[in-house]
Amino acid sequence: MAIFRRAPRMQDDSPGDRGRGMRIRATVLLTRHHAVLLVRERGGMWLLPGASVGMDELPMVAAIRGLHRDTGVEASAVVFQFQQVSAQHLHSVYRVAIADDVDPRPSPLGEYDEVRWVDSSELGRMQVTPGTRAILNRALGPSPNVEDTRGAWRPQGVRMNPRSDFRKG
Repeated sequence: MAIFRRAPRMQDDSPGDRGRGMRIRATVLLTRHHAVLLVRERGGMWLLPGASVGMDELPMVAAIRGLHRDTGVEASAVVFQFQQVSAQHLHSVYRVAIADDVDPRPSPLGEYDEVRWVDSSELGRMQVTPGTRAILNRALGPSPNVEDTRGAWRPQGVRMNPRSDFRKG
């Protein structure tokens, strides 16, 4: 398995995070042919696969563990994308690659009953959690069919106001 870049190590014992009930989650963004892999418990909202990060566990390891636990799929490559704050979680988001001949399915060991590839054109009609919506908007760009959550997103590495970096001399 090729590992390209890892996220900063997260501390789960931060008093500020515990006071707000913020949980650390490693979230997997798995795409194939303009589709995103989503999971859900029976009748619940759809979300991206992943797992809570255990004490002394690297978020990348939790992402790989969660994907395998929930879908039976092993990652062939993992790269850290960004961190996203939602109402209950601090997500470390990882883009994951899997073999082309692998078909993710709900695992009896996982907590989800349904696993589905959702075409990006259908994401706006899916009932997803607000955290998942924010991650998808940031990673894939806002869709015309998707309500934007909490204002506009900014892609990583792009400055919205390039003049703000110039110093007065």
